[in-house]
Amino acid sequence: MNSFDEAYHDLCKEILAIGNERDDRTRTGTISKFGHQSRYDLSKGFPLLTTKKVFFKLIAPELIWFMKGDTNIKYLLEYNNNIWNEWAFENYVESEDYHGPDMTNFAHRALQDEAFNEVYQQEMEKFKSRILNDDDFAQKHGNLGNVYGKQWRDWVGA
Repeated sequence: MNSFDEAYHDLCKEILAIGNERDDRTRTGTISKFGHQSRYDLSKGFPLLTTKKVFFKLIAPELIWFMKGDTNIKYLLEYNNNIWNEWAFENYVESEDYHGPDMTNFAHRALQDEAFNEVYQQEMEKFKSRILNDDDFAQKHGNLGNVYGKQWRDWVGA
């Protein structure tokens, strides 16, 4: 275990010991600790955890996406990175433009209902395909709003 792993494990223990339980988007629940900051000296290496499998080919495009200030998942999908898909998909299925099967609480339902999970996966694949192949659709439904990339690059009022 490297020093980055040790710092991460210490933080996890602290969150479990003194964290606050709260609801989240997926309705599975979250334990959090407000305001924690981790600082890493990058001259000593990239703070990649080694106690779990991490695919750098997925991390690199996401970091570039953040640094560019991008908030649209199309760039990530072009690199086969699907980590933000559910957020954009949720916005889409809640919009007036969506006319498919009921996707209410899709994240929770997909875990509990195998038949629904198949329908959800099909709808997600259609959504991803449209993001990649239809620029107007991607512009409207691939944008996540004020996520990290926007926050890192657009300091309104600063």
